[in-house]
Amino acid sequence: MPRANLSPDALTRAALDLIDTDGPDALSMSALARRVGVQTASLYAHVRDLAALRSAVQAAVFDELADTIGDASTLRELANAQRTYALAQPARWAMISQPVDRNEISEPAASRISALVVGWLGDYTLPASETVHAVRFASATIAGYLALEAADSFAHRDETTDASWNRALDALDRALRTWTTKDPA
Repeated sequence: MPRANLSPDALTRAALDLIDTDGPDALSMSALARRVGVQTASLYAHVRDLAALRSAVQAAVFDELADTIGDASTLRELANAQRTYALAQPARWAMISQPVDRNEISEPAASRISALVVGWLGDYTLPASETVHAVRFASATIAGYLALEAADSFAHRDETTDASWNRALDALDRALRTWTTKDPA
């Protein structure tokens, strides 16, 4: 990529390519500079720092994920769309599994995903005060399963992971249908 084509968007795309090739841990300003053929210092005219670059990459991945999720209207559709994305783009999925910049949560793509998640919670009779807890629980269940699957933690068994995935979603559905707001004693 010639130097004249450097821009925040071009660098974000190059960072995504770098992550796809070498994994999320490989993302650094120097690795990106090598990838686009410039000195590291040249990047700072377009990207504030590594944290800003990571934030831009996460925003791009959230955008892709929101497009993949589309108009999923049920827990199962939403979870299956996330799994499809995670299996097709494991390095990018890993990027959004990392801590997200607080400002990133208000970005349009992250907001689209949040709206979809809150929307499918409408299938359950949860008080509004429980929404954040239910979202965290469902997100942890889905992300945890996908992280274990990505790490081949289930590879030691002959059974396919599809049956286990569907059982996990069934259990998540039951948990949300029987959600209680009582605090444990």
